[in-house]
Amino acid sequence: MVLVAFESSTRSPSVAALIDGELLEADLDGANAHASDLLPCLAQLLESRDRSPKDISAVAVGVGPGSYTGLRVGIATAQGVARAADASLVGIPSGEAIAHAELSPGERGDLIIDARGGALYHARFERTEGGVETLVAPRVVPADSLQALIDDSAVIFLDEALQRAVTTRGGQRIVTERAPRARALLELAVSRLEAGGHDDPSSVLPLYLRPFEGKIRKR
Repeated sequence: MVLVAFESSTRSPSVAALIDGELLEADLDGANAHASDLLPCLAQLLESRDRSPKDISAVAVGVGPGSYTGLRVGIATAQGVARAADASLVGIPSGEAIAHAELSPGERGDLIIDARGGALYHARFERTEGGVETLVAPRVVPADSLQALIDDSAVIFLDEALQRAVTTRGGQRIVTERAPRARALLELAVSRLEAGGHDDPSSVLPLYLRPFEGKIRKR
């Protein structure tokens, strides 16, 4: 069995492969890594175990929120691989990958990301024995609601720049600058596939919570 995953919602993209029970992962670096390195990186992982893309049975991909360009390229790559291999496709919010990797079963955590323009991305998750439950789906909230969001949180995932703007209470744990990982997506996807869950490739879309705001360069 060969399962693969792409996570490209941040500047720290990664690719993972589960090949006959062995989990492999590779990190990508550089501003243009999403477009140029996702498929070559996957090919290297497969070739290292004498496998090819036609052996892939399922593909997982992080759907964000995050980088507009990274998400578009990552999801398009996952869709292409799934169609070419006639494989199942699973789209997973990228925050779930962070919660899966960082929380212990029974713990709840709030993911808060600076969305710029006086807004924040927020979601709340609970780690379960079998994966992650989304308690508050990813959404956009005003930046001035930051302190209220964390008042009841046990674990808070924050951009490092936001840490200075919050006051914590005893027992709260702040985790900064954690990027979602492809291996965590893969682990979540395994549970969903075992339960019979997968997505229509055409329905897997970037989780854009705000309209894209293009900038015109001044000359």
